[in-house]
Amino acid sequence: MQWGGYAADNYCHDAQIVMYNGPDTDYVGRELLFGSNEVEVVIQDVTDKTNVTTIATIDYTNVDYTHQGWLTEDHRYFLLGDERDEINSGIPTRTVIFDMTDLDNPQFHFEYEGPTAATDHNGYVKGNIFYLANNAAGLRMVDISDIENSVMEEVAFFDSYPTDNDAGYTGSWNVYPYFESGIVVISDRVAGMLLVRPNPVLSVPENELATFKVFPNPAGDIFTITGGVINSIVISDMTGKQVYARRSIDTTTEEVVIETLASGMYTVRINETTSLKLIKR
Repeated sequence: MQWGGYAADNYCHDAQIVMYNGPDTDYVGRELLFGSNEVEVVIQDVTDKTNVTTIATIDYTNVDYTHQGWLTEDHRYFLLGDERDEINSGIPTRTVIFDMTDLDNPQFHFEYEGPTAATDHNGYVKGNIFYLANNAAGLRMVDISDIENSVMEEVAFFDSYPTDNDAGYTGSWNVYPYFESGIVVISDRVAGMLLVRPNPVLSVPENELATFKVFPNPAGDIFTITGGVINSIVISDMTGKQVYARRSIDTTTEEVVIETLASGMYTVRINETTSLKLIKR
């Protein structure tokens, strides 16, 4: 093992390091590195920095440049992007999924192909959504809730480079989906930095979500939410900054006091699924 950018046998282009809490009980509580290393994925135990050990290495078919990958939140699956396979092999956007149930013997699970020929770059998991910086195809959001059954489905996108969706290195270079406001940052080589707020990905029937209401609107110092079981409320201003949050509510009617907020427009996010506009007088 060498540090300074190297792990196992090859240059480590990108790595995710986690305090492991997945299905392999042999490694729960250990600090593990999942490295994307040119021609392979490497898994290493880096808990003891003076005695780093390699747990496993993973190869796969049609390897071109093992670029970057990310674990699902339960640490069971690893979603890998090969940066040059679309360019050199002419295949659609490809994400390779590995089953990490047994870290000593990880298994190929399946390959997801996107709807365009664009080159994938960096991808991240938040909840059941895989957020992919897809160069010329922009930001792609893929539902991974049924990944166990080898199903991934694109549910939204924002094409930051509308000129084409060809393979290559023009367009969305990276994305950041981890702001509590739900805003996603897109770093695009042509358009620069973009802030987008994806429409909520519905986890319950749309007609149930549509019943939530806020009133009065415009509001003074207090407004009310009704229309279904309310579990959480997050209010953000138009810059995406969170200005109010309350969770573990479990009620069907909730009065929200906003007397400390300045006049203006806000987004009220209910249960992490429904976003409504509110004007404070």
